[in-house]
Amino acid sequence: MRRSIILTISTTLAIALGLIFRPEFFDPVSLLITLGGTLAVTWLSYSRAQLTGLWLAIRKLCAGVSLTGDHTRELQRLTELYRLQGIRGLENQERHLKDNDLKFAIGLLVDLHNEEKIRRCMEHRLAAFVAEHESNREILATLGRLLPSMGLIGTLIGMVLLLSNLTAVDAKQLPAALGLAVLTTLYGAFFANVVVAPVAGRLQSAAMQKEINLLLTKDWILLVAHGDASAWDNSLRPLTTVGEGGAAKFHDWQPMRLAAQ
Repeated sequence: MRRSIILTISTTLAIALGLIFRPEFFDPVSLLITLGGTLAVTWLSYSRAQLTGLWLAIRKLCAGVSLTGDHTRELQRLTELYRLQGIRGLENQERHLKDNDLKFAIGLLVDLHNEEKIRRCMEHRLAAFVAEHESNREILATLGRLLPSMGLIGTLIGMVLLLSNLTAVDAKQLPAALGLAVLTTLYGAFFANVVVAPVAGRLQSAAMQKEINLLLTKDWILLVAHGDASAWDNSLRPLTTVGEGGAAKFHDWQPMRLAAQ
C-alpha cells in the first residue's frame, strides 16, 4: 500500500514538473492517438474478466510476494503448531493467514478431505493460476506491441498533415503537424519500454515466486494429510510430491517479448 502511494505521488509530481518546465513534450492529441488507440484495441481484443484480472494482478504487485524463506518459515511454524494442537490448531490459524493458497490448503485439510482429493485440488489451483498469468502475460505483450505501432500510426498521420500543409502553404500549422509526428513515436516507445516492460517483468517474477510457494504449500499439506508432518524441516526442501514419479515439474515460463522484433 505504501509503495502504491509513493508511486502515485512520484508519477503525479513528475508529470506536473514536466508540464511546468517542458510543456512542449505534452500533446493531448498525440496521447489520445497512442494511448487511446492502444487501450481501445486491447479492450476489443480481450474480455472484461481478463482485463480485470490483469488490473488485480498489478495491484497485488504493490503488496509484494512472500519470499521462499519467509514462506518456509511460516510452514515450519504451522508444522510446530500442528504437532502440538493437531488440526484444531491449524483451523484456528486459518483466518489469520495472509497467503490465500495456504489458507485454501488448510481449509481442505480441516474439511477432512482425503490425500488424493487434496492433491487434485491443489493441482487445479496451480493450473488455474498458471492460466491466469498466461492471460495477463498475453495482454501485456499485446500492449507492448500496440504502443509502438500506434506511435507509428500517429507519425504517419502527422506526416500526412505536414505534407498537406506544405501543399497548402500554411506555415502556421506545420509545427503542430511535426510535433504530432514526433511525439506519437516518443509516447509509444516510452510507454512500451518504461511502463509496460517493467510491469511485465515484475509480474513474471512474482508469478515464478508464487509458483514455488504453491508447490511448497502442496508438498507441505500432503505431508500433513499423510500424517508425516515430522518430515518437514525449515530449509527449502526438494519438491518431491509434484508431478509423476516424484519429480518436480515447474511451468515453463517463457520470456516476454513486448515490442515487435
